[in-house]
Amino acid sequence: MELYDMHTHILPAFDDGAKTVEDSLKLISQLKKQGVRNICLTPHFYTNEMSYEDYLRKRRRAFEKFVPYIPEDVNIVLGCEVYITDYIFNNKDLSQITYGNSRYILTEFPYSTHFSEKTIQRVYMLIQNYGLIPVLPHVERYAFLIDHPDVIAQLKDIGVVIQTNVSKYTKDAPFFKKMRMLKLIKRGLIDLVGTDTHSMDHNPPTEYREALQTIAQKCGSRELKRMMGTAEKIFNESL
Repeated sequence: MELYDMHTHILPAFDDGAKTVEDSLKLISQLKKQGVRNICLTPHFYTNEMSYEDYLRKRRRAFEKFVPYIPEDVNIVLGCEVYITDYIFNNKDLSQITYGNSRYILTEFPYSTHFSEKTIQRVYMLIQNYGLIPVLPHVERYAFLIDHPDVIAQLKDIGVVIQTNVSKYTKDAPFFKKMRMLKLIKRGLIDLVGTDTHSMDHNPPTEYREALQTIAQKCGSRELKRMMGTAEKIFNESL
């Protein structure tokens, strides 16, 4: 089974993730040790702090500098983690901040949001006005969603893809939170995993294999294969 990391901050010298090329290569090396050779680079885009054009220029320069160092046995997709504010909708086209050439876009909202009508309207705008498919990262950070899994189901019904961080499924993760997350996976409410790795100290990629083993043991190998199948689909459409 091919393994995928759909959410990382490995692109060096860009955001609060890897600071140097050496840092980035160390994170990639650790992912390879976990069996992961399909990696998405998703640097932060805070749409209330930087224009679309400036972000694209900055990201392009950072990526071009990094390309010569990327190991040949690793497949890379460039995307971004977009913090959704009203400013993003001032742009006619958002196709350059999706996962590669796909229509999938990693979309972050304030963690305190209750997914009110305004938030849902923003989701609909991405889908209907831009033809995009939102991917909601680290769902476990949205307390309202964890307390209201029916809302997660509603988001999925309108086309949203749900991602979770592997750190929530390790031996060091809070037990009761882990159990709640595993129940969501069993219900088919979570679609992707990612490390959200920033460094060897912040969401280290060394936890990836342990998390997958936990998911397979507690939720069944079928659910794990389903999630990896979703990742494969998005990754291949991004190439």
